[in-house]
Order: sequence, then C-alpha cells, then structure tokens
Amino acid sequence: MKKILGKMYTFVVYIFRWIILYHRFGAFDKSSYMAKPLRLVKPKFIKIGKKVYILNHARMECVRQWRDASHKGEIIIGDGTSIEQNSHIIAADTLEIGKDVTISAFVYIADCGHGIEDVTSGSMDNKLQVKKTKICDGAFIGIGARIMPGVTVGEHAIVGANAVVTKDVPAYTVVGGVPAKPIKKYNFDKKEWEKV
Repeated sequence: MKKILGKMYTFVVYIFRWIILYHRFGAFDKSSYMAKPLRLVKPKFIKIGKKVYILNHARMECVRQWRDASHKGEIIIGDGTSIEQNSHIIAADTLEIGKDVTISAFVYIADCGHGIEDVTSGSMDNKLQVKKTKICDGAFIGIGARIMPGVTVGEHAIVGANAVVTKDVPAYTVVGGVPAKPIKKYNFDKKEWEKV
C-alpha cells in the first residue's frame, strides 16, 4: 500500500509541477522536467523543448529592462538537452542552447555583462554590454565552466571543467583552461581526436 501511495504522490507532484511550469513559461513541453529552481526571472520568455531535464537550483534570467534601457532577453533550450544543478543562464538578447546539449553542474552562460563606461558609478549602474551567445547542437559543457558573452560553442564541441570561454569554440573541438584554448580537434578522415 505504501508503494502505491508513494507512486501516486510522485505522479501527482509531477502533474502539478508540470501544470505550474507550463503556464509560467513561454513554452514547456510536457515531456520535459525541471526540479525546484533557485530563481526564474521573466520565465514567459524561456522556451523549453522536448525531453529537457533541468536539475535543482537552476537560475535563469531574461533581462527585458536594465536601468533606462530595454532589452529582448529570451532563452531557448532545444530538445534532449540536460542542465545539471546550480547552473546560471542569463540573456539580454536571444540566447539559444541547441539540441542534445549537456550542461554540467555550476555552469555559467551569459550574453551580457555590466559595462564600465562610467567609472564614477558602480558597475551595477552602468549599461549592459550585450553580445550574441550560442551553444550549438550536441555540445558538452564541463562542470564549473563559464561561457562568456559573445561566444559561440560549435556543434559537438567539448568545454573542459572550470574553463573560462572568451572566444568561439569550433565544432568538434575540445577546449580547456583560463582563458580556454583548443586542446584537441576531431579528424574525420582518420576518425580520431588529434592534439592541436
């Protein structure tokens, strides 16, 4: 009896959570799952595809207004993507995460940062600097990595743990370090990874 009640409780929680998420987000497919988030800012501008799994304490922010400036913050997450716990994603433009992307725990991805034009004011009082950021299909982002504004991570690229990515990552390339640099690239003719 306890097992049946436990399964019923789990099912009810799942349905309740999905109904709440479905109505709060711009799009949230019923096959997707989000554990308890840490913070959601403007979730109606977040679109989540099919079979997306987002674990505990995600922080997702869509910036639509900062000080006197309007922005068009939007986050789009493609089908089959998984985002581990404590990840922070912030967009002041359209930040797209492709299909079948793996984002490990404690990852930061942003398309904006605080400017430093007015050195007499605090950084939070400066205008946002917005640069297009994108994670392409099949990419893998290692634990603790930072994807900075203006970066495109190419298809099936691999970003090493704790890397700080400040430049584009070509498709089928492994990068690591601070700042991140290419380490390996896949050779399709030889069908193997080669050191760069």
